Amino acid sequence: MAVITFQLEHGLKAMGSGDEPLLYREVGLRELNTCDLLDAQQEAERIGFAANGKAVSYVSDVQYGLSLLRRQIEYIGEVRGPIDINFIRKLHVEDFDLIQRKAQELDQALAEDLAKRVEARGRSDSAG
Repeated sequence: MAVITFQLEHGLKAMGSGDEPLLYREVGLRELNTCDLLDAQQEAERIGFAANGKAVSYVSDVQYGLSLLRRQIEYIGEVRGPIDINFIRKLHVEDFDLIQRKAQELDQALAEDLAKRVEARGRSDSAG
């Protein structure tokens, strides 16, 4: 499973066991798996009411994206993932943006790798 690491500029502030302030900067992101996708979708499911008064369920795209991101974060310092949304809310906006960009880069790299493997498999299958 692919994991990338990088440093936050501002860091995540937390309290240590002795009430000493801590600042975590190192982040580890991992590739998502099927379980992550299903759990995030369930977490993002909401109930609303249609004009006729009937209850309908839907998935909030924003909540789904956040649920995926918090699962993709393997750790921030000593805080293990999935990261609680309250920790994400404490991040500086530049750090939050950096995590989102790095997650997108990881997802893109994995998609490109998969495409290359599928293409290579197609060539070897047609050669015989």
